[in-house]
Amino acid sequence: MSEQTRIWCVYHVIHVRTPHQHIPKLVVTDVPVGVEVSEEMLERAGYLFEEFNIPWANHVIKPVDKDAPSDLIARLRAGEGKWLTYAQLLERANAPI
Repeated sequence: MSEQTRIWCVYHVIHVRTPHQHIPKLVVTDVPVGVEVSEEMLERAGYLFEEFNIPWANHVIKPVDKDAPSDLIARLRAGEGKWLTYAQLLERANAPI
């Protein structure tokens, strides 16, 4: 990871009890600074995130930075979630159906 790229993460927020839990589902590495990973891009690549059949319910997509929840950082350091590069995401999003 360089200063020219960032990591983005889709995570599931479990807020039934406290402290809340932040479970990584998809991690996109090597995203150029200034580029946003969107729900539409992820869906075009075949990734659907939902809870109770409600799209994006209790799921968040954000860049990972110093303000990310500490339990999310711990889970990312442990390698949780599916990991792919931004180039792989673009390839999937732009692939023929």
